[in-house]
Amino acid sequence: MIWNSILLIMYIKSNSLNLNYGVTMYRFILPLLSILLLSSQPLQAEEAIHERIEWSDVWIVNANADDRPRVLLVGDSIVKGYYKGVEEALGEKANCARFATSKFLSHPDYLKELGLLVDRFSFDVIHINNGLHGWDYTEVQYKAGLTALFAWLKEHAPNAKIIWGHSTPVRNSSDSSQFNEERNPRVIERNRIATEVAETAGVPVNDLFTLVVDHPDYFVSDGVHFSEAGRAAQAAEVAEKISECLPE
Repeated sequence: MIWNSILLIMYIKSNSLNLNYGVTMYRFILPLLSILLLSSQPLQAEEAIHERIEWSDVWIVNANADDRPRVLLVGDSIVKGYYKGVEEALGEKANCARFATSKFLSHPDYLKELGLLVDRFSFDVIHINNGLHGWDYTEVQYKAGLTALFAWLKEHAPNAKIIWGHSTPVRNSSDSSQFNEERNPRVIERNRIATEVAETAGVPVNDLFTLVVDHPDYFVSDGVHFSEAGRAAQAAEVAEKISECLPE
């Protein structure tokens, strides 16, 4: 179609039958051709910032049954750590599933992968705890990704009750009594942003940061992940918040 327009312009400019007609048509077709050329360019998606190792983990219990409410836990390795405790605490009250990933909220594939679950299953409650990956993304991108996530869930999971879980602290791997000076302030800032975005979206916040911040004994030697006691404390808190949102 574009090349046909170019040929038409060339023909009109070289045709001596009616110069005025040719000039008029040239002025009309040139802007049209510009629009066609612009519309033919592919839309550029946001470039992904990859970590050294990227991973995703999906786990769905009783995928073939609809006899009880279905719950989805979304997050990263922190969620993987306390997922089993949440599942056990909820017991017969809900069928549990998890989507854990290294992908950051603003990663262009994050919603695509989450969509595979949300489009396939109907969840009554979705608890999300993402924030300890994507350190090469800015906090501006974090806010944009979280805002987009809540808007996307409103469209794709309109009947689900959404709970946002604040990110947990990052301690020094060499001394768990101290916080990581580089990353923990960013966790605090991300949690502040999340509080504002969640409030605007009408999403309740589960403050997991405050739950564990005064318990260095909850952390293992890497300063990020949790001991059995730390995982149990988070599981109990998450299960309680989810239970409050389950249909009666």
